[in-house]
Amino acid sequence: MNKLTWGDSGLRDGADNLVLDSQQIIVTRTDHVPLLRFYESTRTVALGAYEDKDFAVRSAYCQAKSIPIIRRLTGGGTSYLYPKQISWSLTLPVQHLNIEQWLDIICMAVCDGLSNSGHENIYFNNPNDIYANGQKLGSVYVGVLDNVLIANGTLFRSLDINTMLHALRVPKEKLTPAGIHTATHRFTTLPNLSDAGLLQLKASLAHAIAQSCNLPSIMQIPWINNTSQTYVCDHHNLPENAHESTYSGFITTSGGVLHGRIQFDTDLRISSLHLNGNVYIRPHNLFRKIESVLRGASETEITRRMDNLFYENQWELYGFTPHHIMVLLRRLFEQHGIAVKLSIAPSSASSFMIHDPDGTMDAFDIVAKADTLLVPYCAKPAWCKWRHKDGCSQCGKCDVGEVYKVARQQGLNVTTVRNFEHLEIALKALKKRGTKSYLGMCCNNFYIKREYAFRSANMPALLLDIAGANCYDLMQEQSAYSGEFSAESSIDLGVAEKVIRLAGRKPMQ
Repeated sequence: MNKLTWGDSGLRDGADNLVLDSQQIIVTRTDHVPLLRFYESTRTVALGAYEDKDFAVRSAYCQAKSIPIIRRLTGGGTSYLYPKQISWSLTLPVQHLNIEQWLDIICMAVCDGLSNSGHENIYFNNPNDIYANGQKLGSVYVGVLDNVLIANGTLFRSLDINTMLHALRVPKEKLTPAGIHTATHRFTTLPNLSDAGLLQLKASLAHAIAQSCNLPSIMQIPWINNTSQTYVCDHHNLPENAHESTYSGFITTSGGVLHGRIQFDTDLRISSLHLNGNVYIRPHNLFRKIESVLRGASETEITRRMDNLFYENQWELYGFTPHHIMVLLRRLFEQHGIAVKLSIAPSSASSFMIHDPDGTMDAFDIVAKADTLLVPYCAKPAWCKWRHKDGCSQCGKCDVGEVYKVARQQGLNVTTVRNFEHLEIALKALKKRGTKSYLGMCCNNFYIKREYAFRSANMPALLLDIAGANCYDLMQEQSAYSGEFSAESSIDLGVAEKVIRLAGRKPMQ
């Protein structure tokens, strides 16, 4: 293979850097030249190649702060780019390695490059984060397009934690002054390097990457490229998939969160399907292939079509399997069944989150066996004396009182969850007394970030997404976790009542 050619394209906006990535791929594919480009970016949110923007980014905040949103060519989660980061893009012809191996090789190369330039206690944390002395220093993301490997990476020279935590939904850190202060200590930066020091570090990184990728040598060049501003619009105006007849859902996997949106024709066949996730897949257009193959399929035809697709094509899914995609598709079909049986809108049916550790129960099985309802305190009025207490006077002045009333009529135990620690305690108590399943309410952001708490309880649950002023949209997660959130979320009372009235009954036929 040819020597690794590297250079620095300087400071540009995120869309321009994305254009340069595309140009790199073309040169590497046509001329078989491995390329490594260092650069800086103006403030930009970069979605992973397959991510759903609605679940990954606080778009309103980005718009208010004039932070553009683009979509990377590499998989994984969303990143926040800004000046004073060392950013880089690597392209080289694909060798016979899988995504996990490429992540390992390139992350180790970055660690070697840092260590060889004098930095100490450098290591990477699976799957793609670079650490120094126990603090995050940067990240690596990979993808494969047209038989070309592309890797993007960042190393922090300065921190903009406040903007990052406000712009991205994904980080688990809290959005209070104390939370941001704590988050700052989870990250670290490179020392203040001179221009000569930066050049030496980039040369060390290039050399380590060349060695790790079995390239014979490196060659530095000046990086001069023109970019087309017409390309910017394609990434600023990312398509929205909302539609009144669309069903949407997600499942969590060890490789990331998979999201799906689906529409059906009058014969209950797939007329439109969109798959997304903060995941790594190969080939780059695998989700699009699945969407195409399943168009026009009924639920009973999905398995055969999926099996044929994966049998006839080379593919790779990092941290999840085709089975997880099948589970997501079944959930989307199930939402249509929920909408029909409960006579509710697709958007309301999409608000259900099914937590089924064994994957053997549908929504109505879970409801039929449920003996408990968990209600979040944030759905109670701020003026209510019961807001932070486990109970309700059923005074008739709020929807939570009606929920309590209907649930008690059905013989369900009702618990108001006062904070995150109380949730963990309540779930352990349910497990101890032999509860087979339960009903609950929470926002989908909370479920995604705290799914481990539901998983550790190891009980099936049907959760109803709450709307209104939830703590994630208002950026008050920490106060919500500690039980001090002051705004009011809302419950779809009509939908909640219909579900609760099925509790304890046999599954609907």
